[in-house]
Amino acid sequence: MFVRAAALLIPLVLASSAGVEAAPFDDLKDDLSACLRFELDATKGQRPIPRTAKAGLALQKCTGEMDRLERADPRRLRSDHGLSPSTWTVLESVFGAGSRGRLAGQLF
Repeated sequence: MFVRAAALLIPLVLASSAGVEAAPFDDLKDDLSACLRFELDATKGQRPIPRTAKAGLALQKCTGEMDRLERADPRRLRSDHGLSPSTWTVLESVFGAGSRGRLAGQLF
């Protein structure tokens, strides 16, 4: 009887805790995204600056967050200029879908 109860209880506990887990690197991606958005908003009040220059300044100021995400995610593709897919996901969400071509020159 005890074994049967334990066998029924274990899958329920595992199923309930599986939904609580965050996707890999979510907190690091949120940190990088928040930093980049903050730095982009900080440049709005200044003299007119091209968007690529704003992106470059934001990337320079958020290097700590970007490095933490890069160390946590070991996946790399040659076509992604050595950045992890997690980092590119954040860059595309902040700077737009066409950011791979525009930012590749600034990152490397």
